[in-house]
Amino acid sequence: MFKPITGAAAVTAAGVLLLAGCTSTGPSDSQPQSAISPGASHTATTVTVWTFNHLPNEVAAFKATLNRLHTKYPWLTVKFVPNKDDAAYAKAVAAGDPPDVFISSVPDNVAKFCYNGTVADVGPYLTSAKIDAAKTFPAATLAYTRYQGKQCALPLLTDAFALYYNKQMFKAAGITEPPKTLAELTADAKKLTVKNSDGSIKTYGFVPRSDYDVNRYLFTGAHSGTEFYAGNGKTTFASDPKWQQLLQWDQELIDYYGEANVQKFVGRYQPHADDAGNPLLTGAAAMELDGEWHVGEIASEKKDFDYGVVPMPVLDGSSGTYGAGSTLGTVAYLSAGSQHKQEAFFALQQLTTDTAFLNTLADTVYNVPTTFAALKAWDKRDDPHWKPFVDIFENKHSSYKTLTPAGIEDLDAWRAFLLDYEQGKVKDVASGLAEVGKKIDDLNSQSGQ
Repeated sequence: MFKPITGAAAVTAAGVLLLAGCTSTGPSDSQPQSAISPGASHTATTVTVWTFNHLPNEVAAFKATLNRLHTKYPWLTVKFVPNKDDAAYAKAVAAGDPPDVFISSVPDNVAKFCYNGTVADVGPYLTSAKIDAAKTFPAATLAYTRYQGKQCALPLLTDAFALYYNKQMFKAAGITEPPKTLAELTADAKKLTVKNSDGSIKTYGFVPRSDYDVNRYLFTGAHSGTEFYAGNGKTTFASDPKWQQLLQWDQELIDYYGEANVQKFVGRYQPHADDAGNPLLTGAAAMELDGEWHVGEIASEKKDFDYGVVPMPVLDGSSGTYGAGSTLGTVAYLSAGSQHKQEAFFALQQLTTDTAFLNTLADTVYNVPTTFAALKAWDKRDDPHWKPFVDIFENKHSSYKTLTPAGIEDLDAWRAFLLDYEQGKVKDVASGLAEVGKKIDDLNSQSGQ
């Protein structure tokens, strides 16, 4: 099951990237930036593909497709290496021995890798192969695979985030429809909250704290009509008042439950966000934000669970568009240091555009396919639990924050600030927002933006 890199793993990857420097040998002048003709005669070539995927069913799906590719094109052999992350990739690049293709679980380092020459611009290869990216991949994926006009990666499955809710609890509380604004979410959360006789909380309506599960994606702009960065590349935390409004909503709901109770909730359920102990499944929470993979997990852990999925509510009075949301996903790179770029791109092309493979992998890891053709052919696109995620993914207003050469460091700084704020360590919100905004601006400036 796919789960984006979070917390310590993300920070570790970022740290290694800084230490490694992420410089590459760059493209070889002897290698044309064009796609090969697969039907022509070719010298036998072996290319290496690294991926973060590691579960047996995931590895089997990749190997089956790559074996079919070898059968169809005997001159191409792919050495497939699972369980590799951005940190391992950075070390290989620094050592001058990168894999030809690397598949990462998150897009946060796309701009960094592109800026410092670690990965190749696949735009010329796409043009040569007569692949129109805009007609092949939904716009939401292009937002997190491009940097400064370069196609730095290709999407390989995607994630969207939505509100899951317990239908029986809604019915018992007299709530006839799910919330569409954050004020409605708060009102419903209070109605859905159930206390034990001793005053302790039995069921939380909704816990918003930013470090629980995937709640961090509530705070990147898609649900509050805000942009993480302005057109000049600077953060908007000090200039856009909606950030303060969003934080106020967050804090008011935390205060309703009590900081100590929320801390206890996060500590108890964070390790079980994706298993049978998930609070939505156990009745400890009536609503939660989660990714599409949770649909598959629920089917595995509690298939008779009566629940609904809808877009995450938006900040009241903002320009946020209900129905849109945060979208990001797996990205696949062509290494600038590859000695077989044409052959490597051909393998990359098959993995990212083959409909049968994309839909098989989507079913295997509980993700959403990433081409228009695969989405159209996917047998789950009209399923009542999966359809909301497909709709969010295809919504023209769905997006991820702008990527920068600082990589994941900007989000690390933002998440640290959010947690300090939620734990009462930030006394002046406006000053705190201005300070973290400047810190992130400085990080981007130092990284070359």
